[in-house]
Amino acid sequence: MAKLGGTKHVKRLATPKAVPITDKKESTWILRTFPGPHPKRASIGLGVLLRDVLKVAPTLKEVKQILNRQSPRLVRVDHRPRTDVRFPVGLMDVVRFDTADKFYRIIVDSKGRLIPVEIKKAEADSKLLKVVGKNVLKGGKISLALHDGRNLFADNHINVGDSIVFSLNDGKLKSTIKLAPGAKCLISEGKHAGAVVTLKEIVNRQAGKPSEALVSNESGDFITVAKYLFAVDGSFKTSG
Repeated sequence: MAKLGGTKHVKRLATPKAVPITDKKESTWILRTFPGPHPKRASIGLGVLLRDVLKVAPTLKEVKQILNRQSPRLVRVDHRPRTDVRFPVGLMDVVRFDTADKFYRIIVDSKGRLIPVEIKKAEADSKLLKVVGKNVLKGGKISLALHDGRNLFADNHINVGDSIVFSLNDGKLKSTIKLAPGAKCLISEGKHAGAVVTLKEIVNRQAGKPSEALVSNESGDFITVAKYLFAVDGSFKTSG
């Protein structure tokens, strides 16, 4: 009989760069994320995050017991209880442990790895989302496609590349952060991943080549790929 479904594991040596593990040669396998709001190359399994990164429990069995506790639910991602150890957690997701009063936002470090940064409870009620697509629907409604798979109706003044501050409490748009000169941005990929910079100029290249951005930080000015920029608000931080 043919095997049904895909494997639940992947070899550690083939783990995407986004997964922040350093012991790739100490054991053979690691959990594979299932399809969800973030692609495999840009996500970390919830079980791996809890066991290997946050050290909530030493074994996967104990992590499963924590996730499957009925009342109260102990772990939420973007305010929703999650019980599967393979659920993909990605950039800007908010992971919360209400009973322990611990709240984390997922960002990238200088090596392009997804890492949790502890935030305050008030900050955990909102999430930064990047606009990656925009469509005009029947009746003239504007639909925004966001980087975590959500779709949201909005006004026409929001463009691809802009970010929004999204309320996790009521699912509404709170404010917009334009990807424009002067914007504070997190670089999400590439050799400058994890850097927080100020956008100076978007440089459009000839057809077939990606747009680039002139940015600056305390190290000076440099060029990066424009699509790597994630506009953030003034309160954004890369450490707890």
